[in-house]
Amino acid sequence: MPSKGIRAAFYDRFGHEPTLVAISPGRVNLIGEHTDYNDGFVFPAAIDRGMMLAASVREPVTQVFSAQLGEGQPFEVSKVTRGFTPSWSKYPAGMGWAVSRHTDQRLPNLAAIVDSNIPIGSGVSSSAALELAFGVSWNHLAKLALDNRELAKLGQICENQFVGVNSGIMDQMACALGKAGHAIFLDTRSLEIEYVPVPQGLSIVLCDTKKERALTSSAYNERRSECEEACAIMKVPKLRDADEHMLFVAKPKMSDVVYRRAKHVITENNRCLQFKEALGKGDLSGVGSLMTASHNSLRFSYEVSCEELDAMAESAWASPGCVGARMTGAGFGGACVALVYTELVNEFTESVLGLYKLATGLDGEAMSCNIVDGSRILEA
Repeated sequence: MPSKGIRAAFYDRFGHEPTLVAISPGRVNLIGEHTDYNDGFVFPAAIDRGMMLAASVREPVTQVFSAQLGEGQPFEVSKVTRGFTPSWSKYPAGMGWAVSRHTDQRLPNLAAIVDSNIPIGSGVSSSAALELAFGVSWNHLAKLALDNRELAKLGQICENQFVGVNSGIMDQMACALGKAGHAIFLDTRSLEIEYVPVPQGLSIVLCDTKKERALTSSAYNERRSECEEACAIMKVPKLRDADEHMLFVAKPKMSDVVYRRAKHVITENNRCLQFKEALGKGDLSGVGSLMTASHNSLRFSYEVSCEELDAMAESAWASPGCVGARMTGAGFGGACVALVYTELVNEFTESVLGLYKLATGLDGEAMSCNIVDGSRILEA
């Protein structure tokens, strides 16, 4: 994603050169889905499908424009409050709100243009990328000296308290702290991270179903509430603190739905730990088996998959070069992530899209992705 184009677009719109250009990547999650808000483990990687932002200080109000979504609602960053929800502006407005409250500093208003090649609605975290792009920009312009870990936490506050989605911190941490060539083993309780290299000769392929993700905030919050109910029955703070034996003992006290939700989270945490070991050893057979098990658990126990995601995962499993594949993101649409032998990416892509079309009648999209560094200022 070259910066020359966004600089020209900024000049055309605002009549002067931007002060800075920032970039923030999207992310895929290789394994560990719906574990983050349960204080569990996740395994994301930042990818070269990202958000680029050109900005400069411009008073008296912040004006934002997206090449994909158009004009955003203007806002005054020092006065914006929760309840400001027009259009996509709620994400930069919420990030400004979170950063200014945390630092107790007045942030400058901005003129900003955003350009993205993240497939919207595919579950690769366009919202977190947007939050972090504005976060690193305000951090630079206001000379706040916040590190990316702090900005990731503020991105989650924006999402939870301003936008109103009760999400975990994985997306913001992955976007903020990505490292080229490495996946991130993240403990969402301690926020400790371990970078694990993805073996050479493997590529990440994002397999977009082209069904817009439809997991509403109410459905998301419902899953979270069911997890909390399981915790109350087992008398643990979070599902991170439970194991399969505890779940077995408590099963008679649980509804079938609550049991299955807890079963997914507990076994998914175990799969994350096993995945880290398998990836580190280059045990690609183990990697593939764990990804398949993760998808099936999300499908049957957590019930956040859908016909299109299942068809895409099954098409990937049947295609040449596939090491492993599973749905990625919150669910009910969006994309699958596949680990594929690099030399067979073209054959894999042709096969997976053909099989998916046969199964669903839909034209999907397959995108080979590189693993990149996290949110940062490119030019200033």
